[in-house]
Amino acid sequence: MPEHMRFVIPRHAVPADADTGLSPLQQRMLDDRTPIRIFSAPTGAGKSYAFQKGMRERGDRVLFIVPTRRLAQNLAEGLVADLIRDGASEEKALSRVFLWTSDERRRQEQTDPGVRTRDRRIRQIRSDMSVDGGGFMIVATPESVAWYLLNPQLRSDGVVPENLLDLLQLSHVVFDEFHTIEARGMGMSCALATFAWQAGGTARITFLSATPIDLKTTLIGFGIPEDQIAVAQETVVTGTREQTAGMRAVHGDVEVIVEQGTGLLQALDDHRAAILDTLARPDDGHQVVLVYDSVRQLLADKSALAGWFDSVGVKQGERLAVNSSDDSVDREMDGFFTIGRQNDPRDFPVLVATSSIEMGVTFKAGLLLMEPGHDVTSFVQRIGRVARGDLPGTAIVHLTQTALDRHAWLRQLLRELPAEHGSIPIDRFTSHVLKAVHDRFQVTEEELRIEDGMFRRMPQSAVWAAGVFWVALERAAKYRGSRATLRSFSPPQAKVIFGPVHTLENSGLNAARQWVRAFLHEARRLRVILPKVTLVDPGGRRKSLPWMLYAATEELVRAPVTHADDGSLEVHVARPIVEVEQALGGSLARRFEEVLFPHSGRTHTLELRGIRDAWIRVAENELQDPGLEGTQERALQAGIRLVRLTGIVPIVTEETAADDSSVIV
Repeated sequence: MPEHMRFVIPRHAVPADADTGLSPLQQRMLDDRTPIRIFSAPTGAGKSYAFQKGMRERGDRVLFIVPTRRLAQNLAEGLVADLIRDGASEEKALSRVFLWTSDERRRQEQTDPGVRTRDRRIRQIRSDMSVDGGGFMIVATPESVAWYLLNPQLRSDGVVPENLLDLLQLSHVVFDEFHTIEARGMGMSCALATFAWQAGGTARITFLSATPIDLKTTLIGFGIPEDQIAVAQETVVTGTREQTAGMRAVHGDVEVIVEQGTGLLQALDDHRAAILDTLARPDDGHQVVLVYDSVRQLLADKSALAGWFDSVGVKQGERLAVNSSDDSVDREMDGFFTIGRQNDPRDFPVLVATSSIEMGVTFKAGLLLMEPGHDVTSFVQRIGRVARGDLPGTAIVHLTQTALDRHAWLRQLLRELPAEHGSIPIDRFTSHVLKAVHDRFQVTEEELRIEDGMFRRMPQSAVWAAGVFWVALERAAKYRGSRATLRSFSPPQAKVIFGPVHTLENSGLNAARQWVRAFLHEARRLRVILPKVTLVDPGGRRKSLPWMLYAATEELVRAPVTHADDGSLEVHVARPIVEVEQALGGSLARRFEEVLFPHSGRTHTLELRGIRDAWIRVAENELQDPGLEGTQERALQAGIRLVRLTGIVPIVTEETAADDSSVIV
């Protein structure tokens, strides 16, 4: 098999205080009083640990916001286990760690059908356990936080509705892995940071990332003074155990091999000896992990993968599949692998996964066979999962010609990395490989003030998404005083958004009011997540599947469907699901949405890909209609301005968004 390159990321460690065990950056996370902090540390350096320690030892009240439900679950379960190990009862531990995700909501409702998620979360975030030094931590997805802030209800029991002050009265609000956040999610975090420094609450807003990124310019562009923002990165020392005595190891030596072939099935045969050697290791690095770019390909390969591992003595109960489809069940075996989100990946010698493992799956892999990922962030996150702690490991990056043709960043990487001559310290590797992520956030203050909507960088979109979130917060506030406070603290972008919103709300047109309600409702959707489809086979077995895979599979599109109580699609297949999964795809999947216009009750159906530009074209054509009244023309112009600035196109939908994790969580 052709090998493109081979290099080593040498063992590296971080300084650690002999008494607290904290690194200099971790200590600063707890002590720095600056309202807004931007901190970076490499994968595996323990960015979340400092806040867990603050909760346990200082009575800190922490809201820890993470990109994925699996990461949230993993962090919460790990913290509960740590508390119990330190002597807390299970009841006490569970009273100090709260999980805000759609999975947890569903679990609670199944356990107690009478539970009221809204009431439960109000009690949790307003808890005060600090009297006994306990503190608490809420681990949440961004959508959960947006839902809490944008869906308050007036109450008759005297309880104050949910509001922004609930967050600002905490000790810390932390956005973890912020470099993975899309523009809408970054918009929410910018809005919270802007309010926090002005309102003078106790909460410090922290942005954590695996790489130093210039978020500071974006925050300044949204109105936060430079002296209210602290920026720091972890001190990482490359060296042997002797050279880093007294320090905490982050990774051992990681050998990275980049090769080209036909797929991971071929890689198994080519690296059979390395796989067997890893499985036989006497230390914690005896786990082998395969990471696919495509859930479709993983499902198609399952039978062959199972046969290969059977041949080397790894039984079905010793291998776990981790991906969005298999994680839709709790715990079971599908004939090929153990599957289900309730399994602990650390219990299995072999994991076969997709990008699901990049964040939120804890394991100690000694050998990683991986496809390159969809972008450089995936590439770095995957390599960072091997050789955790003070153990050596190997990451084999398997490229296909299709991947090389598709990814310009990958071709550039192959051109530039060989110049590093066989050994690349972690800081240089991260900085070099993630240059594209740096560029994505690089923006000038002048560019952030542009209002033409032709944005080249993510932060330009983020500041306008933050403006939308701010206006949505103001509209959601239940008390006049809260609305007035938000209005007085408004950053420039929110004031710009408010203008056309006000025009539409006061146009006298029902269509305009409906349009702007839908537009502000979109502030709750911090990323575009397509709905999942549930497959139901003749034996009654049920399993979720991404919508795009459903739409790309003719057998499924032609199958009979029913609608569940929540409106989701259930597809009734004529053969076992494991057989269907091996033949997914084959057709071009295109998704269309029914979109609203502010000047009339008419709707149009537009393809989701490129929907912003398509909507603007239709709206501009509508402006040419000589029969338009003045109010209709002004409504169209206001709508065009909002869509151009934010990229948000209101669609016809139920009160819930496309995926229930985006709204009801």
